[in-house]
Amino acid sequence: MSSTKIAVAVVVALLLQLLIASYLRFERFDLGYLDLVLIVTVYASFSRDPLWAMLVGASAGLVQDSFSGGILGTQSFIKTVIAFLAGSLSVHIALDNPLPRLIVMAGASIVSGLIFVGLHALFGIRLVPQPVEDSLVHHLGWQLLANVVGAAFIFRLLDTFMRGQEGRRERRPSHVRS
Repeated sequence: MSSTKIAVAVVVALLLQLLIASYLRFERFDLGYLDLVLIVTVYASFSRDPLWAMLVGASAGLVQDSFSGGILGTQSFIKTVIAFLAGSLSVHIALDNPLPRLIVMAGASIVSGLIFVGLHALFGIRLVPQPVEDSLVHHLGWQLLANVVGAAFIFRLLDTFMRGQEGRRERRPSHVRS
């Protein structure tokens, strides 16, 4: 994976995340549950290099923190932990097929949500109203759905983007036989 292409993917994800947070709100479904930076971080962790994935996660999370207006460092910490876990898993298990990737994305989405709520609770900020179990399950469920469905499309798009020229087959004229 090219570092430049991952950096471009992170920047595009951050810009789209800002657009979604600012302008795309629906009555029945809030696209704010979709975490594009998390999806790109998980994708970067498929490179089988946990240290590099952690660097991507930490830097992307820090930039996301600076735009979100929340506690500085929470998203960076979350993305670093997720990148480490998914990157370590990718060293031991082949994550080249869509189904294992989406399973990892589902786990990353749940862990991300739990760490986010846990860190805010640690700092005395209550994000989940009472009763906690119902609200937390509702929030994590929508976040899981949004991130896995989003990842199904974005992983394929990123695969195509990362392959670039090397993934394209050389086309031969139809009249030439091999």
